[in-house]
Parts: sequence; structure tokens; C-alpha cells
Amino acid sequence: MKNKRNASKQFAETGRKALTDALTNLKQSIGKKPPRKRILSITIKRMIDESPDTSWLGEYSNKATSEFSIDRAHSLDCIENDTLQKEKLVRIADAIENDRPICEDHTQQYDCDCSNCQEEKIYTQAMEQVSELAECDCGEHGDQERNQYRYFNPSFNYVGKNGHALPDNKAEEVRKYVRQDYERMESLNAGHWCFIGIQAEAKVSVLTYAKDEKPSQYPEYAQTITSGGLWGIESDADRPYLESVESDELADLRGQLKALGFSTRAISAAFKNIEREDA
Repeated sequence: MKNKRNASKQFAETGRKALTDALTNLKQSIGKKPPRKRILSITIKRMIDESPDTSWLGEYSNKATSEFSIDRAHSLDCIENDTLQKEKLVRIADAIENDRPICEDHTQQYDCDCSNCQEEKIYTQAMEQVSELAECDCGEHGDQERNQYRYFNPSFNYVGKNGHALPDNKAEEVRKYVRQDYERMESLNAGHWCFIGIQAEAKVSVLTYAKDEKPSQYPEYAQTITSGGLWGIESDADRPYLESVESDELADLRGQLKALGFSTRAISAAFKNIEREDA
């Protein structure tokens, strides 16, 4: 009988201890403060660059600054936009004129059958034909519209301040690259592509509370943390390049969150659900 009473007493004490521990844990759970900060979201953004630097392509102006400048009043295929060829034709015409024989016996070469007049006639016709090739043949039907700049001047990637090709650049290559840059700039102005910026962004919440406050009283403040961002990116750039930029920006954001005291575990969990936002 005595053994039964001792067993019952021991069982009761064990029950009381378990209940006491459970109550203690419950109180601790109720009084436990929520984390002071947490990561709400991670977003990779592609935004339109509103003020890109396009000087590396070239610049529009009302004054030509180089022999390689493009006259927008004329088509790209017009001789007026091929200074080298135009100068060659002018030199050829001048050479023909200098070598042209002059009949000293007659003044009307077209009405005379003498050999000297006929030879002078041939030279004159050749000179006129070459001179005609050196003149505008597009009727000034270029890209220039009303109230627009007339000239597109090359960047200093190809020419010096004097407008001449840099020592390492050949004239024909410069002309080719300037035309490519001009067409690229015109395409930009037409809205076929644009410049963008890529940036990673984290939304975080910060809790502030006093020691005696209840959880429902905690004021929560949302803050935005961003990576440094890279701007001046061509929107039609290759996909691998764009993805590499995004990767770099996300890595930058990770470092900033780490510096703010977020744990590696919290950061990794947040980066599992990266949102995208394209302008």
C-alpha cells in the first residue's frame, strides 16, 4: 500500500513539473519579440535611362566639323555624303580641263568638223559628265526634317579635334563606322531601341519597439535597399550580357544586405523568389 502511495506521489510531481515547464514555454512564446528586421522581397529592375550619354555615337549640329560629317539634307548614297569620291571626281574633271585642247581657229566647236574642234568637244563632254557625277543626285531628299539639325558629326573615337581621321584609322573605315553610328542614332530616335539601367532592389521591414510593448504595438517601417545599378545599356544587347549585369547587381545587393546585419540564411531564403520588373 505504501509503495502505491509513493508511486502516485511521484507521478503527481512529474505531472506538475511537466505542466510548469509547459506554462513557462507558453509565457516565453507569448512574450517573445519578433525579429527587428526582415527581407520582404527581392526585385531585379530594368528601367529606361532618361538621360543617356550618346556622344560616343556622334552628335547632331548645324555645322559640319569633319570631312566625315553626314549632311542630313542629302541621302547617305548621295555624292555629297562621300567627300573622298567627290574630291576625286573634282580632281579628274580639273585634270581633263587642264589637258583639254583648244582649237585656235574656231570658237564654235560643236558646229565645226575640224579635228581640233572635235577633240576639244570630246574633252569638254567628258569633263561635263565627270562634273555632273560630283553633283547632288538625290534632290536633297535626306533624313533632315523641319527644325532639325542638318549635320551629324563623328565621335572622337575616329577623328581628332581637327576633324581628320586619327592616325590609326583609314579614311574608308572611318566613313563606314560613322555611317553605322548615324544609322544607329537614327534608329534610337525612331524608338526602335533605347538605353536602360539595371538595378537590384530589396524591400525590408524594420521593427522598433520598447521592452514593455506588446507585439501588436510594434511600429513597422518599410525601407528600400538597392544595388549601385548600371546605366547606359542598349536595350537590344545580347541576352547573356544582360543576364551577367543582373547577376552582378544581385551580388552587390547581397553584399549590402549582409553589411546591414541580415544573416546568410535570411538572404538566401529571400533570393529564392526574385521578382522582375521591366520598364
